Amino acid sequence: MPVAAKDKKKVCAEESAKTRRAREKLKKKLEAFEKQITPQALEEKTIEIHRWIERHSSQRAVLRSETFSLFDENQNTAVLSKKVSDLAEQLQKDFKITPQRATNSLQSKKILQGMVASQSKSD
Repeated sequence: MPVAAKDKKKVCAEESAKTRRAREKLKKKLEAFEKQITPQALEEKTIEIHRWIERHSSQRAVLRSETFSLFDENQNTAVLSKKVSDLAEQLQKDFKITPQRATNSLQSKKILQGMVASQSKSD
């Protein structure tokens, strides 16, 4: 037996008077706020922002003499977190890996993969 499309619609309870009043109050507040956004108000706010920047210019750092970039290709790496440092120390203790013993990269890779797998299981 096919069900009509309007029968499929979820039936909701009618909105209460209190909810209706709250909705109307919010609509009025939103409309009042939107009326405040005028080209003149935007221009005034722009001037206010420029004045604020000018007042606080003494606190700004001068960057003309320094060069910087957002990505420095890991030339200045971040300090290792305590968790990562502790994990690295634990790995070295558990498997006593030293640069001389880690000559076989495949063997080292398998050891590290096993350690990571066992670490993730314990988490």
